Amino acid sequence: MNSQTEIGPTGINRGLPSFTLLRQDIHTGGMHLDWLRCAERLSAADCDELIDACSEFPLTPPTTVGEDRYPARRQADTRKVGMNSRTKWIFDLLASVAHQSTQNAFGLDLTAINRAPQYVEYRPGWGRFDWHNDYSHGVADAPRKLTIITQLSSADEYDGGSLDVFGPEIEELPKERGTVVVFPALLYHRVTPVTRGIRRALVAWVAGPRIR
Repeated sequence: MNSQTEIGPTGINRGLPSFTLLRQDIHTGGMHLDWLRCAERLSAADCDELIDACSEFPLTPPTTVGEDRYPARRQADTRKVGMNSRTKWIFDLLASVAHQSTQNAFGLDLTAINRAPQYVEYRPGWGRFDWHNDYSHGVADAPRKLTIITQLSSADEYDGGSLDVFGPEIEELPKERGTVVVFPALLYHRVTPVTRGIRRALVAWVAGPRIR
């Protein structure tokens, strides 16, 4: 991605709608480092358009932090999504979600979406991602500090493929089509194996100064 999407009140997210951020089905209160979801979901037409636009980008090998130590823990078809006339709206939306979530709950210093989001398809026999976090300790540029995942498949289109987060108990995150979830990149999460159908999602990360 040649350009980066800046995050903040003076960034490109000015004028975009506000999002109601929920923890489970209630409004979150106070600062925390847990997951949130946007009460507003993308429409079916938006999801279809996003799938179509993302599918124009070439397949890229799925890579993970620590691939040398834990090979093949991620199995999926992945495509790096660049910004163009068809995808700019989703970059704007992601920037707005990132800014509002860190202002309202996370309190993280964020700078930009400086890596291409990934459009991901999980299939039977090639569809899982074992426990991991997204922080990227060893990278040269700013580490990923926020993860935003947009659910693009309907829940009845596949079996398995649950997006789980690890905490006091393992929680399965909402899977209604068009749902946008956001959480600090340090939070451990996984995608369980898909056994039927295809789970489609857009995964994006927001960078910021290294945590000290």
